[in-house]
Amino acid sequence: MIRTNVPLPGTLKTSPSTPNMNHPDQSPFESTPALLQWALRVLCVLIAVSTLPWIWLAVGHFGGFAWGLFGFELITLLGAFMTLLVTTGKVKVGNALPMAIACLIGTLMVGAVFGLFVDARAVVADDPTFMPWVYRTIYARFGAIALLSLIAALDVYRRDTKTWGLAVRGVVFMIPVLAALGWIKFKGIPATTDASGEPSLAGLMIILVAGLGLGILFSVAGHFLIRSFEIGFEESQPTPKPEK
Repeated sequence: MIRTNVPLPGTLKTSPSTPNMNHPDQSPFESTPALLQWALRVLCVLIAVSTLPWIWLAVGHFGGFAWGLFGFELITLLGAFMTLLVTTGKVKVGNALPMAIACLIGTLMVGAVFGLFVDARAVVADDPTFMPWVYRTIYARFGAIALLSLIAALDVYRRDTKTWGLAVRGVVFMIPVLAALGWIKFKGIPATTDASGEPSLAGLMIILVAGLGLGILFSVAGHFLIRSFEIGFEESQPTPKPEK
């Protein structure tokens, strides 16, 4: 009998070097580029290590037990550890690796705000030794959030090239919104009163129309970005087997 490598009709031929996203025994994380996997692991380790000094300091170093600081840093440590288990394959999440990263991002954000910005600043007070490190840790955590967001986005967008076009459109629509927020941050909201100090109808209408326009731009940008992620997840879903 002569053997050939021609695939039978109805079958899908895949290359051993190309991950098959439809294979039931292969999770999308197993096809994630090694660079992204190792970057995620390094970030998880660094985040976990950054919590240890604050956990130790929260136990009686600031004149009492700092419950808020201790609790949120402990939650951050556990979140980093669980995500590290995902990266090593100890915890299976299937095609939901970006969602696992999103959970860690949420944990970091909550911990940075309530554990460090609120409680740590309160217990440290004006201590010149520790107060600068509170802000440095907050900046480092938000830097980690940015890198984790990038890893999650790349892990989704690598699955289907159509996602990149939608992502670019979302960013384009988001730029005016971010620019307006930056203007308000540094310049404040434009005055809605006339020269005599009375409310100006024209000024109020301009603010109203501008706010409505920015809301529409934000909604359109959100739609494109969300849709880009949806397409990436759809591409990684296993192909359902036909019923016999």
